[in-house]
Order: sequence, then structure tokens, then C-alpha cells
Amino acid sequence: MRILKFLLITIIICANYTCFNKCKSFKEGKNQIYGIDISHYQDNKSQIDWQVVSKNTNPYITFAYIRTTMGKDGIDKAFKYNFYEAQKNGIKVGVYHYYRPNENAKEQFDNFFNNTPEIGDMPPVLDIEDIGNLGTRRLKNELTKFLTLLKEKYNTDPIIYAPQKFYNIYLRGEFSEYRIWIARHNGIQNPPESNEMKNEPFLIDRRCPLIWQYSGTGRVNGISGDVDLNIAKQEIWN
Repeated sequence: MRILKFLLITIIICANYTCFNKCKSFKEGKNQIYGIDISHYQDNKSQIDWQVVSKNTNPYITFAYIRTTMGKDGIDKAFKYNFYEAQKNGIKVGVYHYYRPNENAKEQFDNFFNNTPEIGDMPPVLDIEDIGNLGTRRLKNELTKFLTLLKEKYNTDPIIYAPQKFYNIYLRGEFSEYRIWIARHNGIQNPPESNEMKNEPFLIDRRCPLIWQYSGTGRVNGISGDVDLNIAKQEIWN
């Protein structure tokens, strides 16, 4: 019992980003870049004004990941506008597919490929947030199929996006050949250096995320309402 209690206390302490972690803090250095990820939800109130977005200074928006498709038949109605307007205003762009676990991986890839005329400046992203009705093993098998198709078609390694809790439960120790984008929200609107909570991503398999989605309630000039804010330690584009 005492050993179990000690282990639980250790896990709690380490979950506060103090043990096992070998990752460089997102706040270290001066080369961090900030970006947003969007879908048609941000256009529901009014169209995004990308010229205004490109001039936002807190944070300065360098890149934008834009949703293109969802599942086997969902198409983001604002994709083309957002993709080309962001690109026109000097923002690096990439695309992401929202994965629906209960739908066939090949059919989902076909939907993505048929409705994504180009992938932009950055590797494509697989957004996985739900296990659906699948077990862990089958989920991994289906994700592998989708990721392999992406890699073969676009000759680049895709990125996996997942919430921290979902990753630690279902994806830990897997997909080591792919870079990871982790969502761990702090409920803030300013960049992490002004965030008193300082809850950076903590992955129990000790992987270091490429991108941290640190807020789901950010505000950026040119966008009505909340938007996801992200920070990366280095450039994501070639």
C-alpha cells in the first residue's frame, strides 16, 4: 500500500512537468513561431479578414493550418477561401483532415485527396480526437493506413494532431516516425510567456511535440470569436 501511494504521488508530481521530461521548453530561445488552425466555424460569424490577421502582433501569426475535409464525405465550405487568402497575405499555410474513427480510412483519404487541390507550405496533418467504437489496436491500424496513404501520395511525413489526454491514453509509444502536435489548453489569449499557468504538454512516453496548441479561446484581429493558438519551436515548412 505504501509503495502504491508513493507511486501515485510521484505520478502526480511528474504530471506537473517536473520529472522525466527531456523536452526543451516552448518558451526557451527566440525562434518560436506562432500560428492558428481554423475551419469554417471561424467563418460562421463573418469571413476571416486575412489581411488584418497578417498584421496581428500579439501574437504575430506566421502560419495557419486550415481544415479541408472531415471523415469520408465532409468538406469544409470555407477551405478554399481561407487557404488562398491566407497565402495571398504572406501566411504559411497547411491543411488538416479531421479523422472520424468509425469511418473507413481509405474512403477518408479519398475524400481528402479529391477535395484538397494542394497542401501548401507545410506537411499535411491528421487530426484525431476520438476513438469512436474502435478498440485501441484497430484505431492504430486504421490511422496507419491513412498516414501511409498521405506519405506515399505527397512524399512527406504527415503530422499527427491530438489532445494531450487522448494521446497519453491511446497513442503513447506509437507512430514514432511522425511528428506530434499536441493540444493542451490553458484558457488564455496571450502567448505562453505571459501565461502564469505554464502548463506545457507532457507526454508520458517522453516524446517532444513539434507544435503546442496552447489555447482554444484565443483572439486574433481579423477573426470574429475564439480561435486556436499554437506555438512551434522551429519552422514547419521547408
